[in-house]
Amino acid sequence: MDDGKSESEIKDQLMKFADENKGIFRVGAMDCGAWEQICKKEGVKEFPTIKVYPPFPVPISDLDVSSKKFEEKDLKKKCAKFVNDKSVEITQMNHKTFVEEDISTPKVILFTKAAKGTPFVYKALSQHFEKTL
Repeated sequence: MDDGKSESEIKDQLMKFADENKGIFRVGAMDCGAWEQICKKEGVKEFPTIKVYPPFPVPISDLDVSSKKFEEKDLKKKCAKFVNDKSVEITQMNHKTFVEEDISTPKVILFTKAAKGTPFVYKALSQHFEKTL
């Protein structure tokens, strides 16, 4: 007996991903029964299939769901690589400049003790508010 996720459970995980990442990623669904030619052109041979279409020039990639062990966090991890990070890492050397330059633009700084790197949500926010914050 297969103890993996059903197609319905995978659909629920994908809907959760879409809800939680609205405005960051565009998520769609395709009925291959109704649109067989498009699915054939995209190389879809089994169901469910999830494809990630990153910004150009990065090639399209499939997310392996054939094992039925798909988790929403796997999709987020794969897609997060393609979010443009418009944030600036603040250091002792550039803190004053960051705060004082372009005085008409509000600044947002995340103070953290976290490991190196910018959290995904900050990358997404930095892209969304690139022109205003």
